[in-house]
Amino acid sequence: MGDDLNFDSWELLSAYIDGELDAFAVAKVERDVLLDPELATALDVLRRQKAALQWWSRRVDARPIPPVIRTMLENARAQRCRCGNDNCHGEQHCPG
Repeated sequence: MGDDLNFDSWELLSAYIDGELDAFAVAKVERDVLLDPELATALDVLRRQKAALQWWSRRVDARPIPPVIRTMLENARAQRCRCGNDNCHGEQHCPG
């Protein structure tokens, strides 16, 4: 399945699922999916993959952060650049 679909077709279907298309593009995708069984199957595959990834990410998000990782994050926050800019984390934009 999907061997005949090109990269742009997959990208367009993905953008459709993610709600990133304007009304004209949405109408075109919906028409094309009705007319092309391979596109319909690909859309179903992408929807199932998205649902599976969302389920998995909710499970990952629910796990506590291990202490060693929490310490690393706290140390990184403490090592902000001397410029005082909260968005700078020592990216060498400030003179030493």
